[in-house]
Amino acid sequence: MDTFSFWRRHEFSLLLAIFCVVVCTSVLDPQHNYWTNPGITAEVLVRQWSMLGLFSLGAAVVIIAGGIDLSIGSVIAFGGTTCASVLLLLAPEAMTGSEPLPLWVQIAAIAATLFVGFLIGSLHAWLITVVQLPPFVATLATLVGLRSLARAICESVTLTVRGDVNTKISIFDASFRYLANSVWIPAALLVLLGAALWMLLSRTVLGRHLYALGGNEQAARLSGLQTDRLKWVAYCLSAMLSSLAGVLYICEQSVANPQTLGLGYELNAIAAAVVGGCSLQGGVGTAPGTLLGALFLRVVIDGVAKVIKTGADVYEGLIVGVVVVFAVTFTGRGAAAGTRRSMFASSLGVVTLLNLTLIAGVLMALIGVRLLKGRVQMDALWLAGIAMASVLALLLIARGNLSRTARQRWGIAWAIVTVVTAIGMDRAYPTVQKRSAIAAVQRLGGRVVQNDLGVVIDLSNTSVDDQALRGLMPRLDHLPPVGELRLNGTRVTDRCVDSIAKVETLRRVDLAGTACTKAAVTILERKLPKATIIAPNGPEQRR
Repeated sequence: MDTFSFWRRHEFSLLLAIFCVVVCTSVLDPQHNYWTNPGITAEVLVRQWSMLGLFSLGAAVVIIAGGIDLSIGSVIAFGGTTCASVLLLLAPEAMTGSEPLPLWVQIAAIAATLFVGFLIGSLHAWLITVVQLPPFVATLATLVGLRSLARAICESVTLTVRGDVNTKISIFDASFRYLANSVWIPAALLVLLGAALWMLLSRTVLGRHLYALGGNEQAARLSGLQTDRLKWVAYCLSAMLSSLAGVLYICEQSVANPQTLGLGYELNAIAAAVVGGCSLQGGVGTAPGTLLGALFLRVVIDGVAKVIKTGADVYEGLIVGVVVVFAVTFTGRGAAAGTRRSMFASSLGVVTLLNLTLIAGVLMALIGVRLLKGRVQMDALWLAGIAMASVLALLLIARGNLSRTARQRWGIAWAIVTVVTAIGMDRAYPTVQKRSAIAAVQRLGGRVVQNDLGVVIDLSNTSVDDQALRGLMPRLDHLPPVGELRLNGTRVTDRCVDSIAKVETLRRVDLAGTACTKAAVTILERKLPKATIIAPNGPEQRR
């Protein structure tokens, strides 16, 4: 393989993408964990990647063989519950009394879990080959059923052993939990199983037959291949790897909880396989690419958690979904590169332009603001506007009937214009918002002046009421520190007190002649201890 072809490899592109995500996370993370705590960060990342990689390899084998496995998350939950149930049945005293588990009990539980995985994979193969259900329907049925069955088993086992019904089985043995709490065991399992699967797919007759099955099942059958047995192998590998991942997850979490364990992980597995180069049409994919896809997905999720901090799990599913869509889109486009079919040529394409533009704006408003917090001055509305305009311009370039050279030139110009526009708008944002705030005061009949206390918002003797004042107060954040607020002679009442108290720079508030009560004055004195409050019907009151 020459150097040029190496630079075009999908795996190299993934490595470059992983490096870019790590760099961006290092810069955007306020704590800079990748620099300040590299050891702990790497340990957590490798552990999570190892477990994600295990069941992603199983999903990749099924996809390469032309199928799909939607039951991976439930198989993880069922496998983990099976392992914990066997531990509880074979060593009830040790499990309930927090005593060390015998080694043979641990081995038996893991072996039983792998055997159960083999049975689940065999069930999938039977439903698909004998009953002739579509893989989507067969694995969707077990996606729903296995989790409920796992919960029923958990309740039955706990009732039998402990005498009470419980939907969780806790694990206290440190040696068993060490399987996942140590970094090297999950990583070693991933490397060994990944290497074995790579050898199977690329160096054996069975592997070539799996690719042939995914590429064209009818042609493979006419060529004399045992397609039913090949599907059996693929689905058994997927279920057994998912069951093994379930064992590691209950070791890490110290509990088998079938209600939450592995919930939604089937999407992560498919995402890792597709990002790693597998085609959902079958016949394409590699084990190394899948592992790199899992690493990329894990780095992205970890990066979002480090940058967004609170509430990052809310956006995890959204990010995984976006990654899957882009990966499937571009791998599909790559496979059909010679068709020259535009994605936005028809009326549906025009509507899709609007759809994608709106999605870009919503994502920037929800996530972009949190990612760029403290680094830009613009608010969510401005950021969303820039995102929508730039995405629409890029999609119009993609829609145009341009040559490859012209498309590249327009793409470079788009990138330059977008960056320059974003920087310019960010610098202009404070001035525009300041003028907008002054205009808002003037529309209410007031004026903005300045004295020794700072900026003065003078709304004296205007028709301002509570609703108008509440709408105005957030705009004052864009002005220099507001030191005085004159509301004498207005129609404001006690209901506007909270809005006033949010302007912590106030040093004087004039409420003379308003409908506010002494209770409002008391609240303002407590929330603005440095401010002088002119009471509605009395002299100045100072805290």
